[in-house]
Amino acid sequence: MSNPGTGPALGGAVDRMKGVAKKAAGAVLGDDDLKREGELHREKAQADTEAAKLQEKADREQAQAETAAREREIEIERQRLAAQAAAEQQEQQAEIQRTTEEQRIAAEAAQREAAVQRQEAAEQRAVIREQQVAAADRVAAEREAARLEAEAAKAENTAVALDEIAEESK
Repeated sequence: MSNPGTGPALGGAVDRMKGVAKKAAGAVLGDDDLKREGELHREKAQADTEAAKLQEKADREQAQAETAAREREIEIERQRLAAQAAAEQQEQQAEIQRTTEEQRIAAEAAQREAAVQRQEAAEQRAVIREQQVAAADRVAAEREAARLEAEAAKAENTAVALDEIAEESK
C-alpha cells in the first residue's frame, strides 16, 4: 500500500521495498502468508507503475487531443475570418462598382442634358436669326414699298400733269 501524499513512483518504490522485505522475511521465517503478502506488494507496485505510465500516456494523449481540437478551432476561426474578409471585400467591390456605374450614368445624363441644352440654344439662335432676317426683310420690303409708292405717286403726278397739259393743248 502506498503512503498518502506520495506520487505514483514513490508509492510504487515503497510497495516494492515492502514486498521484497516481506517476501524475504516470509522465506526466512517460513511464513507463506508473509511471502504471499510480499508478492502482493510487489505486484501492486508493478500495477501502480503500469497505472502511472498509462495515466501519463492518457494525460499526454488528452493534451494532444485538446491541442489538436484547439488547432482545429483556430483553423475554423481563421477560415471564418477569411471568408468574412472575402465577403466584405466583395461587398466593397460591389459598392465601388455600383458607385462607378452611378457616376457613369450621371455623367452620361449630364452629357445628354448638355447636348440638349446646346441643341436648344442653337435652335433658339436660329429662331432669333430667322426673326432678325425676317425683320430685315420686312424693313427692306417696307422701304421698297415706300419707294414704289413714292414712285407711283410721282408717276401719278406726272400722269395728272400730262393729262392737264394734254387737255390744255386741245
